[in-house]
Amino acid sequence: MKRIALIASGLLAAQGACAGVYVEMVDHNIATGSTELKQKMYVQNGSGRFVDPEGKTSLIKNDTMYIIDDSDKTYIVFDKATMQAVAQKISDAMEKMKEQMAKLPPEQRAQMEQMMGPAMGMQGKPRTVAVAATGKSDNVNGRACKVWDVTRDGKLDEQLCVASYSILPGKENFQQVFASFSKIFEDMAKSVPMLSGMMSNEFDALAKVGGFPVRSRAYEDGKLGGVETLVKEWREEAIPASMFDVPTGYKQKQLPMGPGQ
Repeated sequence: MKRIALIASGLLAAQGACAGVYVEMVDHNIATGSTELKQKMYVQNGSGRFVDPEGKTSLIKNDTMYIIDDSDKTYIVFDKATMQAVAQKISDAMEKMKEQMAKLPPEQRAQMEQMMGPAMGMQGKPRTVAVAATGKSDNVNGRACKVWDVTRDGKLDEQLCVASYSILPGKENFQQVFASFSKIFEDMAKSVPMLSGMMSNEFDALAKVGGFPVRSRAYEDGKLGGVETLVKEWREEAIPASMFDVPTGYKQKQLPMGPGQ
């Protein structure tokens, strides 16, 4: 879930498209001072490229998401049809699990329902996400930011320090890049109660902070964790259009649990 929130917050940027934007994020261990690459993001003309520390790449382009694997030169396509097929198979698997649970002794069934209820959509309630300003301010790598608390399902889950877009280079519309994938994901979620509202609730809440989180810290058992995610680089630059294409010669493979799986 944290990955979805990270991408969502990264894509909720100011309106209006100009040159591309490159953003580099790192995980910083507060105790040791060490840092590790978290994600590289390239956004331009409505397309996005996201690269993780292992070099695995996700592309968002023309209402479709591509997951690229350089190790075997393959890619997976996440379009509406694929997502709906996956949703149906997940839904079918959940129904079978419910049927199996119904055959358990009452006490054992109650325990299973308590453990797996949210995951199986038994509660039928969308995940709730809310943000609240703490009134505090800070400075992260020379960027002034305001502190917000994020709650998910009523529990304090994350703290963001949000910089205004006015102090960040570029005005590329990150939100446009991800809006199409968010819609596809929500179409899928309609068939799977446990996913219902997940993406839209994340976007609606994070849009309220009015800027980009230059620092995010997760809560662990009600306490701030020891690792924070920081924006290390944010710059405006022209990005080659080829960076938003699947490399020539790569072969498409089916998504696990997708059509024909």
